[in-house]
Amino acid sequence: MRKMEPLIVREWDNDKFHQRVLELESNGYVARRETYSVTAEQHPDTGYIVHLYSMEMYPETSCSQGHSRVVQY
Repeated sequence: MRKMEPLIVREWDNDKFHQRVLELESNGYVARRETYSVTAEQHPDTGYIVHLYSMEMYPETSCSQGHSRVVQY
């Protein structure tokens, strides 16, 4: 089985972050909720301290019984 690389969703804006996660989920990706983090960082464009939202997402694969699972490495 080929190793699936995760997508890392990172956004400065909370609404954009959640919109992107929902978009990816509707396209067959599964969020690894345990990787969700919110960190205070300096925005590279403005220099202000803001929150950076991030989470890993993996492609969903189907099992032979018809159930879905996430391939985690």
